[in-house]
Amino acid sequence: MSFEILSELESPAQLKELSTAQQIQLAAEIRDALLTIVSDRSAHFASNLGVVELCIALHSVFDFSKDRLIWDTGHQVYPHKLVTGRFHQFQTIRRRGGLMGYPNPEESPYDLFVTGHAGSSVSTVLGLKTADDLLFRDGRKSVAVIGDGALPSGIVFEAMNNA
Repeated sequence: MSFEILSELESPAQLKELSTAQQIQLAAEIRDALLTIVSDRSAHFASNLGVVELCIALHSVFDFSKDRLIWDTGHQVYPHKLVTGRFHQFQTIRRRGGLMGYPNPEESPYDLFVTGHAGSSVSTVLGLKTADDLLFRDGRKSVAVIGDGALPSGIVFEAMNNA
């Protein structure tokens, strides 16, 4: 498969210009990139394949140059890396000196944190929202993408209790 759309994607803002047919093609290109590049190394393969359309949808609806997107643990962050302009470096992922297998603010302004413990995304988003409220910053949205394995974490319940 050629990477006709993916290879030209420099910013997630470009996703807003794609037709539905082009978004479907992009999803296929992302899956092909994952299958081609990631299948030969230790990685969270299935979770990345499972969030391709979610990632395209999130970046098509929100503006993460001002809104915030937090990936819980980063196990499903590879499609995000691809749609935020890192396709040409993607073959280096999880290799010495290459892209990190988790969100990394040194790689992209679309990665806010190097994520850590499972379940921390909900409390992180709550903290960001609380800070915005205290500083009277309106209009910014924060989104947490959390996996089913992290949902029963105590920190998630604590964050939901305080939301």
